[in-house]
Amino acid sequence: MKTLIKRLMLLCSFGWLSVTSHAISTHDLYITTLSILSYAKWDSNTSSRPILCVVDNPAIAQQFRQTIQQNKYNYQVSALSFEQLSRATCQAVFFSTLSAQEEQNAINNILKPPVLTFSSKNKQCEIGSAFCLYQHKQLTAFKVNLDSLGQSKVHVDPRVLLLAKTSER
Repeated sequence: MKTLIKRLMLLCSFGWLSVTSHAISTHDLYITTLSILSYAKWDSNTSSRPILCVVDNPAIAQQFRQTIQQNKYNYQVSALSFEQLSRATCQAVFFSTLSAQEEQNAINNILKPPVLTFSSKNKQCEIGSAFCLYQHKQLTAFKVNLDSLGQSKVHVDPRVLLLAKTSER
């Protein structure tokens, strides 16, 4: 993880990668999230099927389940309330109803690393989740918050970060 952070800091120092970077995908929110997850390297304590916890949005959780089944991804989905989050075992958490500040508070005070965080309601991505997904010109775009990614303690292959662009098109 230290090596990844050093590389990212080097890229930032040359201006090749900003602290918040952007990427655009032709896939929908669900496929994009699951694709990003596929770049994560889970530690040996993680089950063979990492758990994606969807907070306060059963409809999105159900859509993730359908997408996983249709595309044969190897993830489990758990729909839970914000109150259940502190007792849940999650390798990834998807927020869609919380503000960026509420996400940051959950990351700092409730979630126990390693856990990768995603949001569909945090377009600025300056605080809160590591990956922030949003619609841009009818495509799914995402930003990467490198501070939150480092705090997550999850190794994400740098190739997913190469998808990020320093400006939207």
